[in-house]
Amino acid sequence: MSLRRTPPECNGHFKQPSPCQSGAGNLGLHGLVAPSKLLFFHEIPSWQQDNEFILSGYRPTSGSVWISVASLLYVNNQTINTYSHLIGAVIFALLPFYFYYYVFNLPPNAENVDLLVICIYSYGVAVCFAFSSTFHLLWNHSQNFAKFCNKLDYVGILVLMWGAGIPTIYYGFFCNPRLQVLYWSTTSGAALCCAVFTLSPRFGSPQFRHWRASFYAAFGLSSVVFVAHGLTLHGWELQKTRMSLIWMVWMATANLTGAAIYAARVLYLA
Repeated sequence: MSLRRTPPECNGHFKQPSPCQSGAGNLGLHGLVAPSKLLFFHEIPSWQQDNEFILSGYRPTSGSVWISVASLLYVNNQTINTYSHLIGAVIFALLPFYFYYYVFNLPPNAENVDLLVICIYSYGVAVCFAFSSTFHLLWNHSQNFAKFCNKLDYVGILVLMWGAGIPTIYYGFFCNPRLQVLYWSTTSGAALCCAVFTLSPRFGSPQFRHWRASFYAAFGLSSVVFVAHGLTLHGWELQKTRMSLIWMVWMATANLTGAAIYAARVLYLA
């Protein structure tokens, strides 16, 4: 699929949006909610040109959080990304209440810590989805906003990975409190370091490239370490239930498959 040739007057510059598109002037609700037109790929600024296979449906640069949020009310090329993550965030934010009323109160030996680790996992997923939805929703605000929201998107992934590790460690080392504390500490420390590297402009510079790679690798491998340690101590039959290892394998398979499809952009080339 080829792109349309960029008109000479747009070469090196994006087409200046009309007052209705940019939010300038006295607009009223209709002007804020629905721009007079969505833009093509060649009409948007270079910092928004992330995927050359998506040719249309782009929102004009808004410069306003409200105008970007108002795009929830009309269809654009970020609508599915925004709503799918937003709905997921709401579902996982409400999930602990369902767990408390319909699951937690049933077993006679349930403890408050069971509810706590489930809440950590559920709200970790909710934060990840919420940050991702925010990124897709506010992407068209400005270049600086887009950069910051992109960092939030990565931090959300870190929060999800950290939140998924906490209950896995708790149940995997249910009879080993010291190992629980050890792996909680190392996982939390690695996640915190990765978040600092992600958000800090200083640590985002090229000279810290090796440090960033090291911390992200350590954080990713930390789950492999505690799963392997649990298997060594207690064996497959016990740990596959405690750590939900079958589901973990399916989750890893789905994540890796999705990442490969995203990186190769298979769907756009089909």
